[in-house]
Amino acid sequence: MDQNNLEYLQKTLDYLGFGTRLNEVLSSAIYRELESFSLGINQRYIPAEFRSDPTKMIDQAHFQLNFSRSGETGMYFLNTYQLTLKRYNAEEPIQQTFDLEKHHRISALQAYRLTCGLSLEKEILQKREAGDDVIPQRIPVWLKLDLSVSDDKGNHPLMRFYPGYGYDLRTTLDNFAFLGLEDPEKKDAVIKALRFGNLIELSLAKENGSQQVYVAANPKLKTLDLYSMNMQPIKDLSAVLPKNENLPDIQSTGVEAKGNNNTITFPMDSVENRGRGR
Repeated sequence: MDQNNLEYLQKTLDYLGFGTRLNEVLSSAIYRELESFSLGINQRYIPAEFRSDPTKMIDQAHFQLNFSRSGETGMYFLNTYQLTLKRYNAEEPIQQTFDLEKHHRISALQAYRLTCGLSLEKEILQKREAGDDVIPQRIPVWLKLDLSVSDDKGNHPLMRFYPGYGYDLRTTLDNFAFLGLEDPEKKDAVIKALRFGNLIELSLAKENGSQQVYVAANPKLKTLDLYSMNMQPIKDLSAVLPKNENLPDIQSTGVEAKGNNNTITFPMDSVENRGRGR
């Protein structure tokens, strides 16, 4: 058994948010020199709307981690993992397979938030074009699963919104009359939380006082999603935006944008549970 390979995989699991609970069974599987194997782990998440009282509701998640052995080097790699999420308010579980290479090494927590329908920002390494000598740079990209469609394996496409798409979270936040964001540090903390894919609670100024709302980033429509305290969508943004001209263009349907291009058609990811042969 290659001890360095084992330690690398253990560090990978810890980095992805699975901790050290699988270390022993991972070591046993590699020792047996299996060509491929899967390990399962259960995790529980507190929905953001119940964070103040976690005894109310819990989301149950099961992760199946798929490993395979390279035919060239004999090294083992974690290729994909499948998340089966049973939300507290859903009758049927949601399943999604995440490919570590194609999907930018999305962590367990990020996978949970994406599968809940939230958007998050992640720095990803630009792909180097053939013949390009420029060193690839990491760029911030917004990610969101399109839960309205699925491929023949039941997976939902991962939408990517590059900087050229023009989603400015700070400017978007200024379009809403949120209270308490005059403090730059608090505003920065809110922006950071939204970029991490959090659903956060804010106070919204209204003519007759204020209203507590939940807020999430919506890069596709270049706006924010607002929900009441019982998680009902607030669809009439004219009632909460200071000016009608700040309303987002709901006809904007770009899914993936780079550079100065407007929109690029997004191809459905096809995920295969097989080794990469690295």
